[in-house]
Amino acid sequence: MADPIAYLNGKLLPYREAFLPVYDLGLVQGATVTERLRTVRHQPALVKEHLDRLEQSLDLVGWSALPTRRELEQAIADVAAHNATLIGPDDDLSVVLFVTPGPFFPDVWGLVEPPGQPTVCVHATPLPQSCWEPLYREGVHLYTPEIRHIPPECLDPRIKQRSRLSWHLADRQVRAQDPLGMALLLDMQGYVTETNSGNLFVVSANRLYTPTARNTLGGITQQAVMELAREAGLEVQRVDLTIQDVIEADEAFLTSSTYLVMPATRCNGQNIGTGLVGEVTTQLGQLLRARLGIPL
Repeated sequence: MADPIAYLNGKLLPYREAFLPVYDLGLVQGATVTERLRTVRHQPALVKEHLDRLEQSLDLVGWSALPTRRELEQAIADVAAHNATLIGPDDDLSVVLFVTPGPFFPDVWGLVEPPGQPTVCVHATPLPQSCWEPLYREGVHLYTPEIRHIPPECLDPRIKQRSRLSWHLADRQVRAQDPLGMALLLDMQGYVTETNSGNLFVVSANRLYTPTARNTLGGITQQAVMELAREAGLEVQRVDLTIQDVIEADEAFLTSSTYLVMPATRCNGQNIGTGLVGEVTTQLGQLLRARLGIPL
């Protein structure tokens, strides 16, 4: 079997050789912006939307000297095309693109002369469908740990970034009590925000609610689900939600570019609605899969 490949700083190379130096700012300071998309029938999906959001992140952090959009599109296509030959016909890939500011000059012993170039990487791994299947049937369990969401005054939520220590600690705290639990962070005012991997929706009286953009990253799948819901005749609102709103909802689910629509059936140890996957969740999941051309 051939080896998987990655793209790193303009070159395609074996995945096992895609290393960053210890003095890269992505490691030194956790300074990384990123996007994660998926393939559908081995073809990268919603590439334009993800690159639009990447450009938004890069504009907000102010990094320059980056590859052109055409180069990034080609890198995604090349990595996905090769790595898709290593998976089954019914499997798909998670494709990650990330950018760091490059070397941290005080740490490089004169090995790199300023000005440095950003580090740009694209890599892809199989989607963990077998891990998700039980969660699609039974729903994830959400918990609100002590750790709070980083306020927008500290870090603009429009930047999709990998400075994720707070999320790592939050998920560790949650999984200490429930190995299959997922952290749902509250903001400093006590409103729910998002999870480490997706945006939250709740369903109440056939209305769909999702947190505001004030302090959450706008999701590409979140936007697609809102459009599909409106087309299906559901009212959709972006509002501040409390944890009680989630617990008392009829249904809840998460959206992500990789797992798409993931039901949430419990929150802080209490059932959401009946504690079972709801009809609206199922309907919207099917509509999204149909839009993307994924078998139901």
